[in-house]
Amino acid sequence: MLPITILILVSFILSKIGFKLIPPLLVEAESVAPNFKGDKIPVGYGIIFSLNLIVILILGTLFGYYSLQQSIPLITLILAMAFVGLLDDAFGNKDSQGFSGHFKSLLFERRLTTGAIKAIFSLVIVFFINFYWNKSYFDLFINTLLILLMSNFINLLDLRPGRALKVTLFLLLATLGLGLRNYLLIIPIVIMVLLALKFDLQAKGMMGDIGSNVLGVTLGGILAINYGIYIRASITFLLFSIHLYSEFHSLSELIKSNKILLYLDKLGR
Repeated sequence: MLPITILILVSFILSKIGFKLIPPLLVEAESVAPNFKGDKIPVGYGIIFSLNLIVILILGTLFGYYSLQQSIPLITLILAMAFVGLLDDAFGNKDSQGFSGHFKSLLFERRLTTGAIKAIFSLVIVFFINFYWNKSYFDLFINTLLILLMSNFINLLDLRPGRALKVTLFLLLATLGLGLRNYLLIIPIVIMVLLALKFDLQAKGMMGDIGSNVLGVTLGGILAINYGIYIRASITFLLFSIHLYSEFHSLSELIKSNKILLYLDKLGR
């Protein structure tokens, strides 16, 4: 019980401090944007996730709660995706949406978007990490796709207060249900997401790409490290199907058309 108690306390304290200090810092730096109601709020509070996760992973590794095989790839992924997320939040052009939109701009309009930079950089860094991490080319292929698609999936959901965090929370709990052996890694993240959820639901800030990227790669990384090929391949196929759908249809419209999804989406706002 002592390890999980320590990790929960660290996650709770770091999150409380982060939400006290980071949003005012973002406002001071003029990192603000109108939310869906038109109110100007700080953008990029998701940097709290990256800072907290790195501290938790380092402390957990030093105390022997996590192996180096778990912590080093995750820390590398978090740092890399936090960087590209911060780049997109600071300089991003939202005119081109989806993978196809960004690459059409690059190939046909000769216009480089931060989304294309993010996609290319993310592919390179995730492939590089997985190349030294996996024993077979099939694992390399599946894990690279899984992490990239999970990262972008959380990003696709971050259009309404609380939506991306609710889905992240559900996926974390579902992942925990697949195997309790990872509870020391998952529960501190659950605590962090729960504390962020209230802030996000009240539309006091946007976590930004830096937040959705970090949550996505962390969740994808946990699945890639700890679970069997059938689970990973199934989740990857599901994520690919969702992305294919989102290229031609709106996920928000899909949610609106389903009473249960709409109720869950609005819950807490």
